[in-house]
Amino acid sequence: MLGLALALLALASTPDRARAQAPVPFNGIQAIVNDTVISRDQVLGAAQRELVTAGRTATSEQQYLARRAKILEDQLEQLIDRQLILDEFKEKGYSFPESYVDDQVRDRIRRQFGGDRVALTKTLRAENRTFEQFKKEERDDMIVYSMSSRNIRDELIISPKKIQNYYQTNQARFRIGNRVKLRMIVIDRAKHTPEDGARLASEALAKLQAGGDFAKVATEFSDDARRYKGGDRGWTEESALNEALRQVAFSLPTGQMSGIVEVQGSRFILKVDEKQASGVRSLAEARQEIVTLLKESERQRLQKQWLAKLRKKGFVRYF
Repeated sequence: MLGLALALLALASTPDRARAQAPVPFNGIQAIVNDTVISRDQVLGAAQRELVTAGRTATSEQQYLARRAKILEDQLEQLIDRQLILDEFKEKGYSFPESYVDDQVRDRIRRQFGGDRVALTKTLRAENRTFEQFKKEERDDMIVYSMSSRNIRDELIISPKKIQNYYQTNQARFRIGNRVKLRMIVIDRAKHTPEDGARLASEALAKLQAGGDFAKVATEFSDDARRYKGGDRGWTEESALNEALRQVAFSLPTGQMSGIVEVQGSRFILKVDEKQASGVRSLAEARQEIVTLLKESERQRLQKQWLAKLRKKGFVRYF
């Protein structure tokens, strides 16, 4: 009876007040968006992965319950926003050929299931979903993406003044420690016997000492992915290296290379191209990062602004 009374009180309250209250499920309904019901099962299904992660990482039942409540609350808001976008698409009379949806479905099956429709069917059966539901979700995803792109410009222009202001007011973000521009040859213990590893490292060092180009020798001998960049690791801070490699790298004079450095069975040869003392990255170095951050911030602002308009225009009732 108490639950029924609370639900009736929520129905009698103003929309703003209803939005401010924590969602309380009533007969399995979490919210109504225009003419669409969002059920508690929908919220739980959409939040399943996050809930599993929360259960694995929480250190106490109290922490898990707090995380769970926040995850469910956030997921409900996302489902409401999603439905408002779908309704706006329909109201505007937009459409796209069904063949686009079929292409998207085929691409999803290829990416997620290697093109195997049988694997898709088994997964859907295990999740108690139909292919029609799967296809509708893909179509809805396309609508949400299309509507977001239509209302939020991809090519945002960030003024030089904004970049300068962000740089000046966030100096701590761009502070760097001592760093070196480093190249490295790695002979991985997991890929060679101890004897072969020692032999390969010696051969690489001999070629370098005979005047061989470090980048070419790295491409020939190194085992890590950076071999194709001539062993180039770019600017590397002290904290990015283990103690043995850090001591060698930061004691080498600029332009010099080390001998063979053995760390837990793997062998390394290092070369320092440049050195830089701790300080603050220049604006030129930080510019692209700042532009990316500011563009993302502006996209989020425009997204919130657009969704707020949709909420004001539509009908949303919480239970």
